[in-house]
Amino acid sequence: MRKILINKSLEKKVINFSDNLFKSRNFTKPIDKLELLKKRNGFKSADKVKYINKIIVEYRDILKAKPNRIVELCEEFDNIIKQKNITPKFWEAIVECLRYEDLRSKEYLDFANELQYKTCFYCNAQLTVIIPVEYFKTKKLKGQIRKRKATFELDHIKAKSKYPFLATSFFNLIPSCSICNKAKTNNDIEFNFFEEDPNNLELIKFKLDRKTEQLYWETNKKSDLKSDFDIIGYDKKKYNDTFRIEEIYDTQKDLIEELIYLKKIYSPTYKKDLLSILKDDKLFPDEAFIDRLIIGNYSTPEECYKRPFSKFTQDIARQLELIK
Repeated sequence: MRKILINKSLEKKVINFSDNLFKSRNFTKPIDKLELLKKRNGFKSADKVKYINKIIVEYRDILKAKPNRIVELCEEFDNIIKQKNITPKFWEAIVECLRYEDLRSKEYLDFANELQYKTCFYCNAQLTVIIPVEYFKTKKLKGQIRKRKATFELDHIKAKSKYPFLATSFFNLIPSCSICNKAKTNNDIEFNFFEEDPNNLELIKFKLDRKTEQLYWETNKKSDLKSDFDIIGYDKKKYNDTFRIEEIYDTQKDLIEELIYLKKIYSPTYKKDLLSILKDDKLFPDEAFIDRLIIGNYSTPEECYKRPFSKFTQDIARQLELIK
């Protein structure tokens, strides 16, 4: 898969989202609930009060903390209470105060729908879409969406049972299919799917065994087609043992088969001639759209979370020189 660049546009949207979180809601806000939490029995010890106070003081910054700052925050909170010493009673109370369930059911869905993330970040194989399930009926708001429903589970990169203060932080939240979420459980992964460095976006890269492509043309058996993947900056075996990437993508031999046939059809010369004709046709917005039609999926790296198997399709198609 691929990391998502935190560019100025995304950063601005996250800041606006964080600064206005729950403002339209008619309920006790997170900071007020945390203030009350300090007065409850079982939460009055010096270390717990200090932990809660740090969340209160830095609440707005925590909400929009970028990956590098998240790492720093984990160390700072760990110096107050070691994450291994955080009890279920303590972390569950903080998560409830931060109104994670409310965020998950409304605010995050509204924002994620705007960002158009449509596949599981871990496997890129399952849809994670948001659908409208209820509309306003009043004259003033008639036709506007009142309630959405997600076909995914919201996962924490840093587990909320270990780092409850990050329960509603945007850059700690990712859409995940139920299979990957259950496989990960409350374990942390050693990277963030959001990245500030534009030169460090590649995470998983798929590749076709070109020897098996030659074998396929001799046998015409798609079972002979084999692919593999590399993961950058993380243990491949650990990732595969958790999310079964190798096994999932081994089921996609028919997709590889289609791509190698497309390679035969769209030879470099034919594609060049085709592009020269279609570029002048106002029907097609750009070359990337034409590439999408050729490979049957989104063709640019930054669009890999818009449709299942986009990353796999793109990597194999580039290796076959179907797209640039």
